[in-house]
Amino acid sequence: MKTIQVRRGVLASSLALALFAPCAFAQTSTTSSNGQQTAPQGAAAANQQAPAAQNAQTLQKIVVTGSRIPRSTIEGPAPVEIVTGAQIKAQGFTTLWEFLNSMPEMSAPDFQNRISTWGNSAVNARVVNLRNLGPDHTLLLVDGHRVTDYPMPGNGGTTSFQNYNNIPVGMVDHVEVLGSGASSIYGSDAVAGVINVILKKNYVGDEISVTAGGATRGGRRYGDFLYKGGRSGDKWHLMYTYEHTNRSPLWGSDRSYTDADADAGWGAYNPIDRMFGYPRAQGIFMNGPTVGQVNPSGSNFVSPPAGSCGKFGNNFSQNNYRSVNTSGNQVLPGVTNWGSYCQENAVYQDWVLSPGYRADNFFVSGEYDFNDAVQAYGSVGLYTDTGTTNTQLPFFGPSIAGVPNNFYDQTSGQIISNYGRQITQQEMGSMGNTHDYETNWDIHAGLKGTVFDNWDWDFNLGSSKYIVHEDYTALNLMAMSNFFFGPQLGTTTIGGSSYPVYAVNNQRFWNPITPSQYASFAAGGENSAVSWMNQATLNLTNASLFNTWAGAVGASWVFEANHEGYSLAPDPRGFTNTFADPFYNSFTGGGTRTRFSTATEFRVPLADSLTWTISGRIDKYDDHSSADIAKTWGTGIEWRPLDGLLVRGSYGTNFHAPDMQAIYLQDSTTTNGDYADPLECIKVGDRTCAQYQHSTYFSQYQGGSYNLLPETGHSWTYGFVWDIPGVQGLSFSTDYWHMGVNNAVQWIGLGQALTDEAGCLTGLQVSGAPYIAHPLGSQYCQEAINNVVRDANGDIISVHTGPINIAEEYVSGIDSSLQYKLPTDNWGNFNFSLNYTNNLSFKNRTDNSDPLLNTRYNYPATKTVANVTWHYNQWDVTLHGERTGGMRAANYGGCEVLANGIQPGIGDPDCVIYKGNVPNWVIFSTGINYTFNDKVKLGLNISNIFNKVGTITNYAGGFEFIPTQQGADYTGREVFLNLDYKID
Repeated sequence: MKTIQVRRGVLASSLALALFAPCAFAQTSTTSSNGQQTAPQGAAAANQQAPAAQNAQTLQKIVVTGSRIPRSTIEGPAPVEIVTGAQIKAQGFTTLWEFLNSMPEMSAPDFQNRISTWGNSAVNARVVNLRNLGPDHTLLLVDGHRVTDYPMPGNGGTTSFQNYNNIPVGMVDHVEVLGSGASSIYGSDAVAGVINVILKKNYVGDEISVTAGGATRGGRRYGDFLYKGGRSGDKWHLMYTYEHTNRSPLWGSDRSYTDADADAGWGAYNPIDRMFGYPRAQGIFMNGPTVGQVNPSGSNFVSPPAGSCGKFGNNFSQNNYRSVNTSGNQVLPGVTNWGSYCQENAVYQDWVLSPGYRADNFFVSGEYDFNDAVQAYGSVGLYTDTGTTNTQLPFFGPSIAGVPNNFYDQTSGQIISNYGRQITQQEMGSMGNTHDYETNWDIHAGLKGTVFDNWDWDFNLGSSKYIVHEDYTALNLMAMSNFFFGPQLGTTTIGGSSYPVYAVNNQRFWNPITPSQYASFAAGGENSAVSWMNQATLNLTNASLFNTWAGAVGASWVFEANHEGYSLAPDPRGFTNTFADPFYNSFTGGGTRTRFSTATEFRVPLADSLTWTISGRIDKYDDHSSADIAKTWGTGIEWRPLDGLLVRGSYGTNFHAPDMQAIYLQDSTTTNGDYADPLECIKVGDRTCAQYQHSTYFSQYQGGSYNLLPETGHSWTYGFVWDIPGVQGLSFSTDYWHMGVNNAVQWIGLGQALTDEAGCLTGLQVSGAPYIAHPLGSQYCQEAINNVVRDANGDIISVHTGPINIAEEYVSGIDSSLQYKLPTDNWGNFNFSLNYTNNLSFKNRTDNSDPLLNTRYNYPATKTVANVTWHYNQWDVTLHGERTGGMRAANYGGCEVLANGIQPGIGDPDCVIYKGNVPNWVIFSTGINYTFNDKVKLGLNISNIFNKVGTITNYAGGFEFIPTQQGADYTGREVFLNLDYKID
């Protein structure tokens, strides 16, 4: 008993140490391919209760991701992590994506791919970012088969990706994650690695599972109903599953931070912000002429009628717009009052931080044995879901030609040079949300069997299709103009200039309207997209092709044919003054691609303890890009010098075919008026540089390219797995990994184009830190400056964007793992796992003339995940912990803001370099289950036990404010109850 107590103490101490101190542990396999628990062994051991040699003889040969040849050991030349669906639920995750995103190998998606991004058109989609190489460099397989891409583009309209949110966790048997390149086995996309989701198939009986809960801070109410069943006969087996899921949105109003933009870090406050408070967004306003012109008030804002701002409840309040003058690092006396407007008090209260989600999913699979040598099998999956989001309500302003601006207002007797009218949720009713309606089906049928005693063959045909219809609130700006301003009443001449005449309806413009009035000028739009894939695969494997002095040589061959395509169909009314998409998502395009591939793999024993694996693959592409034939190869070594010790290594070449979105995206022109201008922000010292509606507009020209080449790359790993002798159930592993991508497709989007233009012209970032992404005066900088055309006043006239093959990326790191299993006679069974990733480097450059910089600390460099499970009689308890390391905060390397709100420049005597960091992100979750009998089990899951939300750093600005690269969010604690009832 005393020994057991000591070991329990060691487990608790190890968990705390793992989460709060960097260490050198990462993760290895703990589950077999069929979902059964096995030991994380380096030799042939699979059962900690028996000698290694005996277990090697009893283990059934299995296929694990990373190889097509069945083997008797889970561990191979490259590390693969395997987790069951039951383990995912026990750790407190309600979706597969949430679990995958928590893994140490994963980085948070970049801003463009975050689900709460402004104007995100992929409401239901979730991506993973394996090794920080981007969502399009990881291959998703379901039951070993490729799945069709999500129809709508990610990353601002530039990349293709797979959706990890439409795979119901209740249908998952287990997940296999290979965190290294494997193009020689699987082809394109497997640059960062492969995620293979195995769905449940072998089940007999019927069972119901019900889960309900939500966030204790409010929002994200959750309900899930799962029914699964299976039937078997002498020669057949059938399994069927239905799952219904409903999760409400997390609204900005559910969290106090969205009360105002004032939640930005104190360091982001400029002099006027510090005097009068952070200026909130201009919700309702009119600008008159500048001082000295016709405006009788002598100010730039036309004051709202008395009491009008307060009529909108807590949405608006009246505020004066003030400014001060500065000289050097000093604020000069005196304040200029430019008049008043209705400010938005709760800018983001009607924005969605986490979209709502409702899904109905069906999956049926079955097998039929014709005889001992031939089996037919098939599966049908149908996934339907609806997403709800909102990241901006309609805003009426002079955004495009034809809408009145710079006119004479007959009502007030003033010239109006600019205006804005925010429509509120109360005025719209339920008409302001964006809804994505999705249907995804996937059908597979095949035959498999054995010929000539030891040749296994598998022929599979598959077809899948993904359809998205996105309904959104569009803008009929002319109808809005007629509603608020009425028709033009002729023209008038003032000061020698001619102005159109309108009569502003103050009752409508400055007062709330009703939902029925809004409906009189409302416009609804629908963007549609579809993607599809048809594929045929023939696998031939022979685990014992022939025998050598060291054992049997295994081999596999694969032949694949694949045809895929997509089509984007934005609302046909386009972008006009009578119909406009407020998010400017006017992407159009479509195309097809045909691919023929063949690959071979050999597993060759060189000695009793040494095995060599070699593989090669050829892919032939037929599309409109410059991609043609891609050849890749890979090799690996497994050396077992001692029982329980595996020393391993792998090397391979990889490639990524150009994304179909980047090839076929049609040339388009988009009018932009709502944007951030980094060059202007740098000039005026605005460190938050928020996106807002400008009074001038520009055309953005963008499109795909037929000249794109495949990206090429390489990867290698080496490490060991060790079943530590003398301590039953204890194992340790560590692996070094490195990946490189050359000739990478870099999409120069609008945000990057404007950021690089500003940096190349000024040598600064918005934060005030030096701009070091590209050398000033380089060819890239010259192109970046030329791609943004401005007039004499500095206003943007046009921006050119598009994809090019110029980038390079290199990443490396260490994965380590510690596993410990402790069975006891009186206290039950304990399992402990500690998994750690250290991202040693993240080097990239956009052009060969750029420096290859290690930007590791701009991202979380380390991540640790630990689990302790306890099984005792009817009790099963899991404690799950995650620690994501800190990272450099916004404005790192720039000058600190002085007490008066002025930020000096680099080299200024008053400049103090800011070295702030984002603190570690640490959360704990737990699952507690009690089995009453063989039919009923009750569970409680608590995610984020201590109710943590993201930290706002000193210089944080923009929507969300928190450093989301750590995976931090505003959700907080979530509690779920789960009931499992086995019918028979």
